[in-house]
Amino acid sequence: MDTQKVANVIDLMAKTGLFFAKADGSYDVKEQQFIEKFLGKLSKYGEVGDLKDKLEGYLKANLTLEEIVADTNNLVDGFNKVEKAAILASIAGFIERVIKADGVKSEVEKENYKAWKEAVL
Repeated sequence: MDTQKVANVIDLMAKTGLFFAKADGSYDVKEQQFIEKFLGKLSKYGEVGDLKDKLEGYLKANLTLEEIVADTNNLVDGFNKVEKAAILASIAGFIERVIKADGVKSEVEKENYKAWKEAVL
């Protein structure tokens, strides 16, 4: 997998993580720390530019589930079946951990996650 593809996956995970972290109306410090730590580890595998600036930009944006789904589908479109399955499984696991990070699993988070899975898996 080339560096740009890895960067694209990390970028999507940042966006997706922030969408789900903010879905319940509260971006908890535990969610923030989890996302930053996780993405920091991933950035070792690909150049992602200034990850902190990207996170701040996504934090200010009014991200929608439709946008996250479209971005996910666009991203995996260029991968083979095995790579696609691995990327989607990784993103799904990441979403689950983001949702659990603050110790509160709201109905909005559950509904959004279910809708995301139905749209991309």
